[in-house]
Amino acid sequence: MLLGRIEMLKRRRTKIVATVGPASSDAATLDRLIEAGVNVFRLNMSHGDHETHAQAYKEVRAAADRAGAPIAVLADLCGPKLRTRRFEGGGIDLVRGSSVVVTTRDVQGEPGLIPSAYDLLHEEVEPGERILLDDGNLELRVVSVDGTEVACEVVRGGRLKDRKGMNLPDSRLKTPALTEKDRDDAAFALGLGVDFIALSFVRKPQDVADLRALLPADDAERPAIIAKIEHPEALDVIDAIVDAADGVMVARGDLGVELPPEEVPVIQRELVRLARMNGKPCIVATQMLETMIDHGTPTRAEVSDVSTAVFSGADAVMLSAETASGAYPVEAVQMMDRIARQIEGYVFSTSGFTFGPEAIEASFLEHQLPLREAVARATALLSRDLRVRAVVAFSTSGTTARALAAARPAAPVLAVTPLERTARQLALVWGVAPVCVPAATEADADVARRAAAEQGLVDPGQRLLTVAGLAGDGTGSSVPTLAVLTA
Repeated sequence: MLLGRIEMLKRRRTKIVATVGPASSDAATLDRLIEAGVNVFRLNMSHGDHETHAQAYKEVRAAADRAGAPIAVLADLCGPKLRTRRFEGGGIDLVRGSSVVVTTRDVQGEPGLIPSAYDLLHEEVEPGERILLDDGNLELRVVSVDGTEVACEVVRGGRLKDRKGMNLPDSRLKTPALTEKDRDDAAFALGLGVDFIALSFVRKPQDVADLRALLPADDAERPAIIAKIEHPEALDVIDAIVDAADGVMVARGDLGVELPPEEVPVIQRELVRLARMNGKPCIVATQMLETMIDHGTPTRAEVSDVSTAVFSGADAVMLSAETASGAYPVEAVQMMDRIARQIEGYVFSTSGFTFGPEAIEASFLEHQLPLREAVARATALLSRDLRVRAVVAFSTSGTTARALAAARPAAPVLAVTPLERTARQLALVWGVAPVCVPAATEADADVARRAAAEQGLVDPGQRLLTVAGLAGDGTGSSVPTLAVLTA
């Protein structure tokens, strides 16, 4: 079989997250983005104000209603972004090998003096550690610390302009991941009714716990927490962070600055694997089709980058400036959709979505599986052996649907839920087509057949699987059920 002749998959499994911004916040563009394939819209709280985000949220919900689709909204908190202050003339030149002082005093910068807006900088860096500036394009090495003054040597020079980002990859920061601005933004996002809140610069599970303490206790009202992995410190306790969060994001912008760039692809692959092992969604983000901010087509390297994320089995891929401020927001989504469906067509035709990293399968078999994972794996195997057209998951909280998706069945997972919030949150999960059926609180063969037919997944005489009860411990009323139906 020639690779070029492999057909695109008709129903994309990998979800698309698109950032809302000036280029995409009007009703007409939002309609086109949903038609192009957006599953989740992101509100970037690092930019804009509450009024702007509230209007964007309103427009997204209206567009989703017009499309009749369960489209989710993710509020992405800013986190403790470290920046320089301003300079006389707008910037200074840093020359390799020269000396420069970084100060935490509130002063204007000048040649030889870089003011830091991060007040604790002088307390958290030590001689020999690096200070990276402007997304890692410039590098300083700390020589000594005297009070508020941090003497440095310029390792990699260039032009440093106002308000550029700072990264401290060798330092353990004292500032919490959840800033006061984040707390205000989280309360605002809760008031809107967003489905996900992404927490930036997570370094330990307590960061996730701090945000969760601000959220409602009721599952039906609580947005899911996405932990953004951007700092090397998080990797030391990544298992605990994944356990504490509801999903993760591989935020490759700051992660690629904090770590050697050659390590990021391996970490991306491992984070996708770890999230899948825990039945939680994983988003791969940053610079995926960045060329399409200004151009109508991506580079071949960008196409390969998106393909790598899809090959690894990521739940979702994310567009940032491409849709927020770029000249081709709809075209960027269309391109991402085509890349994903082409790669998925190849994976489906060669392995039926087993997503072969042998390490995944081997790690599943190292110990006795919990009942939920065992039933989900058995369902995925049946979906291949019986060539079923859909796996219908009856899922109130979304747990059953997520467990089935993590097992990567060959057929789409049609998640039937009575809760609109659950349906929207499942819009982020690989291979899940959520549908809200208000009365569907338990498995019902007629509901399964009707829902699958309405979604165009099945024709008369074709087979379905129905699954329910994976949210509990297998006792009482939560005993899992698995049935084979004919439409």
